[in-house]
Amino acid sequence: METRAGIVERAFEIARSGAVTNIGDLRRALAKEGYANVAQVLSGRSLKLQLMLLIADARKRKPMR
Repeated sequence: METRAGIVERAFEIARSGAVTNIGDLRRALAKEGYANVAQVLSGRSLKLQLMLLIADARKRKPMR
């Protein structure tokens, strides 16, 4: 039986992936995957800062096309 990652864990995975460009994109990606209460869960200042830094770092590392 496969277990789905928790919303915060999944948010970190997506942020590191380079698949999103900002917190809004991240929220939409999580909602599309079926996670509920995304805005409320990701509303903490510290959490958003950590995610924004990961997104920025992933964008720097992602090869340009």
